[in-house]
Amino acid sequence: MSNLIGGRSNQKLRTHIALVESAAQFVREGVSFTVSEVADRANVGRTTAYRYFPNLEMLIAHASLYATTEVEQQSIGIALKTAASASERLRAMVEASDKSVAEHNRLYRTMLRLSLNGDSVPENAFPRRSGGRKELLEDALDVVRQSIGEALYEKLIASLSLFLGIEADIVLRDVCLLSEEARETKAWGANAILQAAIAEAAGG
Repeated sequence: MSNLIGGRSNQKLRTHIALVESAAQFVREGVSFTVSEVADRANVGRTTAYRYFPNLEMLIAHASLYATTEVEQQSIGIALKTAASASERLRAMVEASDKSVAEHNRLYRTMLRLSLNGDSVPENAFPRRSGGRKELLEDALDVVRQSIGEALYEKLIASLSLFLGIEADIVLRDVCLLSEEARETKAWGANAILQAAIAEAAGG
C-alpha cells in the first residue's frame, strides 16, 4: 500500500511540475494563456489541470516564480565562475541579478505582484518564495564563513539579500529614480556590508 501511495504522490508532483513548466514557457514568451492551453501543451487532461490550478492567477504565480528563479540562478551561476575573492564574487552576483531583472523585468514584476496579492484564492494557494537567493549568496560567500563566524555570517547573508531581485530594483529605480547608476549602487552597498562584517569579525 505504501508503494501505491508513494507512486500516486510522485505522479501528482510530476503533473504539477509539468503544468508549471508549460505555463512558464508561456510567461517567458510574453503571451496570454488559459489553464486549458497550458494543459494541452503539458499533455495533461484539462479537467486534471483545473484540479491543480482552478484559478489562472494561481498558475501564473507558480509559473512566474519558477521562471524567475530559473533565470536568476542561471545568470548568477555563470557570473560566479569567473570570480575568485569574496568581493569579486559578491559584485558578480549583484551585477548578474540586476542584469537579469532588467532583461526580464515584466516577468519579475508579475511574480512579485501575484505573490503579494493572493486575496482571490485560498490561503497558501500561492507558492512560497524559495530560499534560492539565500542559497546563492551562501555559495558565493562561503569563502568568508569560517573567518567571520556562523552568527555574523547568517546576518551578512540576510542583509545582502536586500540587494538582489526585483525588490531592490523597485526601491532604487522606482522610488529613488536611479537609472544606470542603480546597478553600481547595489554593488557598492552590498560590498560595504561585506567589508563591515569582515572588519567586525576582525575586531575593527
